Amino acid sequence: MNDRPKHRIGVVINTTFKPARDVHLGIVNYLLTGGIGMPLLFVAGNGTLPTNVKAFAEHGLDGMIFCGVRKAIVLEFLSLMPDHPPVVVTSHDIFSEGNLEQLEYGGAVVLDNESIGVKAADFFVDHGLRHFAFFASNVCRECIAGAIRRDAFRRRIQERLGAEATFSQCVTGVMADNDDYWELGDGESEKWVGNLPHPCGVLVNEVREAANMLAICKDLGIRVPDDLEILGVNNSYGFCEQVQPAISSLVPDYARCAVEAVDMLMALIADPRLPRDRRRVRVPSCAIIERGSTSSGDFGHVVARARDFIRRHACEGIGVPDVVAQVGVSRRLLEKRVREATGASVLDMIQKVRLENVCRLLVNTTLSISDITTNSGYEPTSNLSHLFRRTYGMSMRDYRARHAAGEAGTGAVTLATSH
Repeated sequence: MNDRPKHRIGVVINTTFKPARDVHLGIVNYLLTGGIGMPLLFVAGNGTLPTNVKAFAEHGLDGMIFCGVRKAIVLEFLSLMPDHPPVVVTSHDIFSEGNLEQLEYGGAVVLDNESIGVKAADFFVDHGLRHFAFFASNVCRECIAGAIRRDAFRRRIQERLGAEATFSQCVTGVMADNDDYWELGDGESEKWVGNLPHPCGVLVNEVREAANMLAICKDLGIRVPDDLEILGVNNSYGFCEQVQPAISSLVPDYARCAVEAVDMLMALIADPRLPRDRRRVRVPSCAIIERGSTSSGDFGHVVARARDFIRRHACEGIGVPDVVAQVGVSRRLLEKRVREATGASVLDMIQKVRLENVCRLLVNTTLSISDITTNSGYEPTSNLSHLFRRTYGMSMRDYRARHAAGEAGTGAVTLATSH
């Protein structure tokens, strides 16, 4: 039998803020299993304090938990309670990321937003990407958390890739007429998305913003996840599953936040003078649910992009560094993935396309060997004749002569390649 003392606990949540709803559900589950009485009241996060919430202050509560409620509402609520009970806030506002001085006997439970940025960076780096971006709305409820996630995301990328990586950011948006959802502003975000290098891993501060970014990509003809991999935060089903492609998302541990909030409140009720270092808890754990907006880590897009670029430009004199720059991953990783997929090197892939072009020109034109060499991407001083003989067992002149005599087979190209 649970012998935890029962208390009258008030829980005020911002019902328009999904993380607050998730924490609230965790609190309900935890309190029910603990047998603790709890009047519940809901408040929309529109910056005002409804009359029924003011009445809530007269209930003689033993403790209060605020989930995702703005600082102004919390302070206004507490001003109605001269002898207010211990308070725990779970929010991305100044209470959780700043200080607790305005909460005399209060505490805070907050997601460790740095760990979210780090996990996102590791996810994209492990996918072989080297171009990265962060996208957010400056009116999002999580703008403070977003800045922390962004900075941690960028630092982690720098730690792992250094000068190999590029980073871009865009913070945009204006409030819509209903003062709840945000809209894109003057087209700057569209320009920003259109200028991102490909492939690029984009951490989007919230999945609602990720849905807007998918719409931008569709309008611009940008392929997701081939050109941009998009990873959101908070895993709201309505936004993640109801768009195409479905949005991959980081999922913070809101259930753990709820447990920590209740435990901290119980400790504060037992000892309102709880040491300050025990009145702030960060919850670092989070998971990633992968859907269609990320590549699932199989690196197929890396090889496909390299193959496509080589097919189109091999005869223009490109080298392996050009392919690396176009694909957007390190040379070492590109070589590894190409070798795993095709059994050949990147240079082998380039040489195969060039030699195929040499064969076509030998058969279908009367160009000189010198012109065929330069038209296939080779330098005039290159040792193409030696490479051709080693590959096909004959000289280029013999190949042309035999094909003209109807003796050349159709399967002459023998370099290893992908299937």
